[in-house]
Amino acid sequence: MEDTKVILKDVSESELANSRFISGFRTLGEVGYLSVRHIVLSRKMRRVGFVTTKYLRDVTFLDDYGVATPFELFYDEEFRVLVLLNHLLPFQREWSSFTHGLVKWLKRIQVKDSILIGGLDKRYKDVNEPIKWMRTSKSTIDLPYPTLNKQLIMVGPLALFTVYAEIEDLPATILLPYADRERLDPGAAAVAVDVINKLIGFNIDTRELYEDAKKIEQELQRQLEMIQKEISKSGVDRHYM
Repeated sequence: MEDTKVILKDVSESELANSRFISGFRTLGEVGYLSVRHIVLSRKMRRVGFVTTKYLRDVTFLDDYGVATPFELFYDEEFRVLVLLNHLLPFQREWSSFTHGLVKWLKRIQVKDSILIGGLDKRYKDVNEPIKWMRTSKSTIDLPYPTLNKQLIMVGPLALFTVYAEIEDLPATILLPYADRERLDPGAAAVAVDVINKLIGFNIDTRELYEDAKKIEQELQRQLEMIQKEISKSGVDRHYM
């Protein structure tokens, strides 16, 4: 996998075979991050591994489950679901190697299908439904929602994952709830979690995301600003604990 490596802990690749994979990235409305983190914490998933890159972000912090690393793998044994929680985006120069390496690894361990979460700018909403979606040619998932408009361009790491999934014949379904571009949008994340509840059979309560939207928004915005500030500082100015 060249510069992108998957390090598993207390689980083998064979045990993950035929699992479903879920992930998202910190992009529009932070929907991919908010929804995936809510799934991991609500299901009390076990951390089973990490993804490292050549230029791994030098950021860590304490989360509800302990010391957090930039890219972490969690597993739900009951539903056989593997989740990648991306606390940060990789450096842009690594987006291609990160997503391609991940797709090739998922293909090798023979995941059943993959579900990726992103977001659509709600300023351009043209349907009554709260979400649109798309899938690669190998995906057999069908959803009762409008598909993404033809010729509408998707960019960033989510787009690259989709491109490599299509090239490598990895089944992938992309959920794109309408979200606020200007702020964190826990409501849009809740829409994605509701869809995943139906797809997987989870019974994850999304009321916390809806009811505590402002609190969650403020807390994660503060965390994001702190991380970005630390990344931009030079050595002696940074906070070490």
